[in-house]
Amino acid sequence: MKSAYLCCLKGIDTKSNQINSIFGKTQYFCLMSKQNWTLAIFSFSFTVISFIIYKPFALYFLNDDLLIIPLNKMDFLSQPHTFRIIHEMLLTLEYHLFGKEATGYHYIQYIVHLLCSVLVYFFSMNLLKQYGNLKESENGLVSALIAAFFSVYAFHSEATLWILGTTASLATVFFLLSTITYMKRDNGISYFICSLLFFQLGLLTYESNWVAPFFIFLLSWATVKRKQREWKKEKIYPIIYGVYFTTNLLIRRLIAGKYSDVYGDKQLFSIDAKRLFYNGICLFVRCFVPPSFSSTCFIIFTIGLFIILSFCLKEIMNKKVCDILVLILSLSFLASLVPVLTLGISTHSRESERYLYLPSVFLCLLIFYSLFKLSITGAKLYIILICLFAYNIFFLYINARDYAVAGNIAKSYYTHLEKEKKDTGKIVLVKFPQQFNGLPLFRLGFKEGLVWMDSIDTNRVEIPKDEELNVNSSYARAVTRSNFDFTFKESKTDSNKTIELVYDSTYFSTADFNKQ
Repeated sequence: MKSAYLCCLKGIDTKSNQINSIFGKTQYFCLMSKQNWTLAIFSFSFTVISFIIYKPFALYFLNDDLLIIPLNKMDFLSQPHTFRIIHEMLLTLEYHLFGKEATGYHYIQYIVHLLCSVLVYFFSMNLLKQYGNLKESENGLVSALIAAFFSVYAFHSEATLWILGTTASLATVFFLLSTITYMKRDNGISYFICSLLFFQLGLLTYESNWVAPFFIFLLSWATVKRKQREWKKEKIYPIIYGVYFTTNLLIRRLIAGKYSDVYGDKQLFSIDAKRLFYNGICLFVRCFVPPSFSSTCFIIFTIGLFIILSFCLKEIMNKKVCDILVLILSLSFLASLVPVLTLGISTHSRESERYLYLPSVFLCLLIFYSLFKLSITGAKLYIILICLFAYNIFFLYINARDYAVAGNIAKSYYTHLEKEKKDTGKIVLVKFPQQFNGLPLFRLGFKEGLVWMDSIDTNRVEIPKDEELNVNSSYARAVTRSNFDFTFKESKTDSNKTIELVYDSTYFSTADFNKQ
């Protein structure tokens, strides 16, 4: 009787445990489902916001787009940047798909940027799980915020709004895939092989991926430091990466006689300490602040930035939040600027902002990880987040607007000149815009574009040197003036036709950047 009673109790207990297990799993599923839906809605919202701001349908060919893209008509190997073969293959495919329709190229560019943003989420998740010290429940939220912030980050605009700048975002796709699969190397040797494969594709896309071996070394060092593996077993991975990268450089040198592209290789080994220091400061500062036509304004921005960063660094040191991941991200961010240190970046224009695309991945991660490590909560956290997003969205809007306006000017020139291809007289272009608000417009590629777009004999076209200008407006006028009103004024003699760009000088002026 007693034995039957105990068996009955045991049966009830087992049943109770099963019911609790089912309810526990159901509750967990509901919780996870709610979190996934929140992330999905959040991600979709920022996809819509970024699309509205970027407006890929409003963009056009600019500067050496008109020089380089037509070269892909027959053979992508005819390109001067032979080490960027993956991007040249993409341009060839785009050329056969879209031809002279710029919108298609820009949609592909936008999709590549979206793909990068998604990969930044998974990259952040893996880093936070393996090397971070946040609560497990915070990893998803922080990763989503990092990806959303990256998608609207303002100061890598060249990689998202200029067709040839896609090489930087495409290379970042391969960098992220390479490092994500590397962080999963414990799951099998196939992940490490995939990591090397993606690394190779990145090396054949853009030189920004040169930072990958250093980042891989830091990950392996952190793995050993956190006692997840012994150095004897771990060291083989960064060594293979280092040897693989060195072999790639040697093959480049043997085949082409250089390590980098045409203009980058000339400056790669030009050691000028003062110049390198100046370029380093400019690259660092431009990751946080916009360019300015005035050197004085840029210096003021720089001083303000270093004051804010000093305060943040003090807080980080006081609260002792500088852990392994903060160190990895800080060193990787600085190292990612090294491949372009000899080239530098403009402080007066948006030119060369593509150099900041990969560094911005580390910067976004560093900002949000440090923010949550400081345990800032409540209204203070919301204010900081709103300020960060609003600041970048504003300048991203300015960048996208100016690229759209510059594209409209370029398109108008080719449309206006199309009717001239049947004539034989000389065409003189007056007040010819080389740049618009710091964006290279027709500094290169204009005449090549005439041949490609309009089949015009470029010997007929004359642009007097003193008629080349840069058209600028201030950020203060950006809200009140969202477009650039212009027309073409024609005057004709017996053999010449003069075409002058006429615009509203109330809001826009001309300036020579070299004299700033």
